[in-house]
Amino acid sequence: EEGVKYAENLNKNQALLQQLKAEVDTFCRHNAQIWDSSVRDKAVKPKVTLSSVKQAEGNHPAVLMCSAYEFYPEKIKVSWLRDGKVMTSEVTSTMEMADGN
Repeated sequence: EEGVKYAENLNKNQALLQQLKAEVDTFCRHNAQIWDSSVRDKAVKPKVTLSSVKQAEGNHPAVLMCSAYEFYPEKIKVSWLRDGKVMTSEVTSTMEMADGN
């Protein structure tokens, strides 16, 4: 309740609102343009683990599993190769799994 009253009082102050809007245009947008590429253009290579996982049931004694972690930007392409050729069959993929970050 106290926060609502505080917000209502601030929103009634047109001079303050105009001042804050001007600060957004002169300070925030200016700095955002300067820092945008320094953040956006960065890339972090994924940490990759490859492991052999035994299946509970099935004809194969084990399955190879590849996991990629801690990479940026979000988009990543993972492919399995056999004799240098991309495998399109006998491959199962999952979508990104949330890690809490």
